[in-house]
Amino acid sequence: LGLPYSKDELEKIEDDILKRLEEFKTKELPEDAFVLYIDAYHGKLKESSGKVRKCCIYTVLGIDLEGNREVYGFYIVMGSENKDEWIKIFNDLISRGLKRILLIVSDDFSGLDGAIEAIFPKTDHQLCFVHLQRNVKRNMSKEDSKEFNRKLRETYIYYSNNFEEAKDKLDNILEEYKNRYPSFISYLLKKEGKYLSFMKYPQRVRRSIYTTNIIENFNSLLERIRHRLGGYFASKQILGINVMLQCEKLEKTKWKKPHPIIRGELYEINQIFNLRFYENNMNLKTVKNSQTQCS
Repeated sequence: LGLPYSKDELEKIEDDILKRLEEFKTKELPEDAFVLYIDAYHGKLKESSGKVRKCCIYTVLGIDLEGNREVYGFYIVMGSENKDEWIKIFNDLISRGLKRILLIVSDDFSGLDGAIEAIFPKTDHQLCFVHLQRNVKRNMSKEDSKEFNRKLRETYIYYSNNFEEAKDKLDNILEEYKNRYPSFISYLLKKEGKYLSFMKYPQRVRRSIYTTNIIENFNSLLERIRHRLGGYFASKQILGINVMLQCEKLEKTKWKKPHPIIRGELYEINQIFNLRFYENNMNLKTVKNSQTQCS
């Protein structure tokens, strides 16, 4: 290869990189997280048989209760996603320390709803607003989709104060289109609460948690690497190493400091977190204090 290293030195470099990769995949996670973003990158991977197959990489980006950003894990799946696969992913995160999550932001992946309800029943699930707009374009005429998406943006991104108000306005929009697109509107009615979960959080952070754009930007880096490597990753190890290197680069540059908008609202976010996960303990403490005073 023309590199200024002996065979032994190259083997040592390879061993060091693989060790770093294993440490990255098994690293300890914080117990508590404000938000997890989950997104899928579709690429191509060369198997040991020599056959190049389509694969899917699910990346989990976490922001903790101090606003720090970090990729918590990535998972290579050769088939389609399902509830069992998501439960495996969540159990891996739990085994490395993660216990409580306020919000998960994702696309409408098959089986993910059920896995969240089973493993993280107190966690809100936000379906990506940008993906909703794309679905509208696919399921409505050009004229109707343009008008529908305009109303969506104006209704609950800019002019709604809370979840209940946004839901009422969204109900009105869906009612307007239900006769023209009965199947699609029926689907949206079933999912509308999950498209509005971000409205339960401080107004300034809503634009940071209503879409998976933050992690889609990460996936675009992988896509550029794939093209540079000739259109596919030569193995799962090569793919994993590239994911790790990109994460390390981001954590030293763009993600070095806490998310500025989320950091500015940490007091309110932590209040929401404590009420969600520790309300019973807080109520019990209040009762005990009252009993002590009475006695």
